[in-house]
Amino acid sequence: MKIAMMQPTFLPWQGFFELIYQSERFIILDDFQFSVQSYHQRNRLFVNKEQVDWYSVPIQKSISFGESLNHALINETPPWRIKMWKRIQQNYSKANYYQLIAPLIQEWLFEKTRFLAAQNISFIKLACETLGLKREFLLSSDSPSDSRKSERVAELLRSNCAGTYYCAKGSFDYMLADGLFPLDDVKVLFQDYDPKPYTQIGSKDKFIPYLSVLDALMNIGPEQTMELIANGTPKWLTWNEMRDMKHEFRQKATGGD
Repeated sequence: MKIAMMQPTFLPWQGFFELIYQSERFIILDDFQFSVQSYHQRNRLFVNKEQVDWYSVPIQKSISFGESLNHALINETPPWRIKMWKRIQQNYSKANYYQLIAPLIQEWLFEKTRFLAAQNISFIKLACETLGLKREFLLSSDSPSDSRKSERVAELLRSNCAGTYYCAKGSFDYMLADGLFPLDDVKVLFQDYDPKPYTQIGSKDKFIPYLSVLDALMNIGPEQTMELIANGTPKWLTWNEMRDMKHEFRQKATGGD
């Protein structure tokens, strides 16, 4: 079984969906801890010509601090949904696929949920449906555990009969530090996503990468966005390749031979 897993971020970037694309079963880590002012509650899109900034969900911080994502409460006191929708209209109404994508986003945005994870998951599933990306989704909260970090990941991999784990590149450091990986029974491959340029209505002078997948959907539509997602990582890196890259980087950083 090919497994990938990630915490449900807000309006995720293309690389998030590449992990879904590579997997047969995608585990949404909805009971992992919420982090304030992280990608859990915000992501970047255009806000003016040639300028990107954060689109954010306000959270009830006093209640949500230290809680899991599926218990982080959205703060509906400020009219953030109306403001975000107007911002999307102002910056993307002239995009080639606005008429196709905008109604879907409007419906999603104004369908209120109490918890941040639910809001994020509903967008992830909507985006997958729009992209024609059909995979099996599971929630980590459906398999509760007191395990943390690498131990929790290994637990989820084994309970789902994983043969290969497609993993975000940024996970390597904590996996190495925890000392549990590599596993004898699960092959781990690390993502090395290379964003390819596409036409952006918000920028004529230069391509701005690493934005929410919504930017590509608005500008080039589902089919071309899916092509970018499917071909994002030219070579998935093995555990040994990641370890060697990190070793080489440390040597250069410290002036070693």
